[in-house]
Amino acid sequence: MQLDIRLLGPVELRVGGRRVAPGPGKRRAVLAGLALAANRSVSLDRLADMVWSDVPPPSATANLRSHAAALRRMVGDRLVTRPNAYELRMQPDELDVTEFHRLAENGRTALVRGYALDAVPALDAALALWRGAAGEGLPTGTTLDNRWASLEEQRLQVFEVLTDARLAVGRHADLLPGLREHLAAYPLRERAWGQLMLALYRCGEVPAALAAYRDARARLDQHLGIEPGEELAALHRAILERAPDVSYTRPPPVIAAPSTADPAPAAETSRTVPRELPPDLVTFVGRTREAGEVSTGATGRAPAVVVVTGPPGSGKTGLAVHAAHAVAGEFTDGQIFVDVAYRASVTPAELLARVLRALGVAPGDMPDSADERAGRLRSRSPPDAGCCWSSTASPARPRCGPYCPPVPVPP
Repeated sequence: MQLDIRLLGPVELRVGGRRVAPGPGKRRAVLAGLALAANRSVSLDRLADMVWSDVPPPSATANLRSHAAALRRMVGDRLVTRPNAYELRMQPDELDVTEFHRLAENGRTALVRGYALDAVPALDAALALWRGAAGEGLPTGTTLDNRWASLEEQRLQVFEVLTDARLAVGRHADLLPGLREHLAAYPLRERAWGQLMLALYRCGEVPAALAAYRDARARLDQHLGIEPGEELAALHRAILERAPDVSYTRPPPVIAAPSTADPAPAAETSRTVPRELPPDLVTFVGRTREAGEVSTGATGRAPAVVVVTGPPGSGKTGLAVHAAHAVAGEFTDGQIFVDVAYRASVTPAELLARVLRALGVAPGDMPDSADERAGRLRSRSPPDAGCCWSSTASPARPRCGPYCPPVPVPP
């Protein structure tokens, strides 16, 4: 039995392709809370906090069990009873929130790897899942409010990542109406102001780009009493100076070069130095403190592993790549980029093999075991090697160097 639960707008439930009315607002809140914690037990106390804005009434447990029984008649054995808790069993593609995160991360990853044309449809599809405000129509003042606010922030970030992608492929004029509407609703988003300035400048509207900066400065001062951040101010200076790096340069076509690879293992002295970092983002506004922490951790006196953590879609990969570009000159022996997003089955041995291949180890010379591959990596790594690790979940301690505290990326 296929389920389809939609929370990015008014709560909807489809069972076997047929739309089913979940019932009153509190029952829909129970459904939403269980779906957001899919495949995990949710205690009755936590459910009560998701349903009632103040102290739950004495009848809360009885009411919750009544709502759960009604939902079970709709979804069958997908709703499992646990001791003083319930669990809703779901596949990832049965919840629009999970699909939004997947599409957003795919688009963001494509962009930081330099594939802006591939990023645009993924990010468009992520935003198309939204039908209104997340959790629309549910009781307010509950613990679910924080989840809805977090999702709304992620939606705004995805819109701005999509804008970066469209800037990268030269769709400057097409961006202007949507950016102005976005900033009318959210006038304190410096990243979007920078994108508007850049789009106007690349359309030849230099006075309008400078006027947009004045508008941004006035809004920030009016609402927050602050000046624009250094990145927005730097973009303003670059536009004033008509700096070449803010003009649009069409990327050259990709031409496949004929293969001249020798099947024999390359000599150690003639190997190509890996330069695998994806292109930096077109604009990078905000996250200045976090980017500084990553750069400082990676270039400290001792080799370091810097871990960037945060929820899906929060910009972990973009931050890591941006910081890596900032310190790339410190790592003249090369830079390696490995993308393991949505590859839950990747093993340490596979990851080590990927890195060793980038360092010139031929397939025929690849050690069999993970332990031997780790030893070969240590032998081939310079003494000042660093590592930046981006992870949605709290990662276990990496083993490729001394450990630095994780750099959290807020949602």
